[in-house]
Amino acid sequence: MKSSNRLLTIFGIVIGIMILIAIILVMALPGNGSVSLLPEDTPEGTVQRFFIALQNEDYIKAYTFITPPTTDKIPYDAWRSSYYRSSEKSVWKATIGKSKITGEEATVEVIIDVFRPQGPFSEPVHTNRMNFSLRRDGSGWTIISPVDLWWLY
Repeated sequence: MKSSNRLLTIFGIVIGIMILIAIILVMALPGNGSVSLLPEDTPEGTVQRFFIALQNEDYIKAYTFITPPTTDKIPYDAWRSSYYRSSEKSVWKATIGKSKITGEEATVEVIIDVFRPQGPFSEPVHTNRMNFSLRRDGSGWTIISPVDLWWLY
């Protein structure tokens, strides 16, 4: 066998092993499947339930978690149209970070990883770091910012 053929064979085997390892890691990593719910009456729990509703494509339920800082609530149809939806289902993951409660307001850090393969030389994962602002609403919390969904695409 020529050395160039041998090199190509070895290269192919290495690529195959790397793909196999990636598949095993994706299947074995925690975070796949069910998520333990955070307390409903906390800012983190409100943001978590908002994202779960979005992932389940239950936009009406997700809409109930937001209240813009103005007195005029955005109509559902206008809010829903802020989420551009291509024919492909978007793949994303949200990680809830630190939160800070100051009186009647809170901030929750969220890291949103959106998977969008665009070619062999582009980065397939786009990361958005967002701060969600919430306001106490009775015994719970509502999201006052951001209220649109541009960060999912």
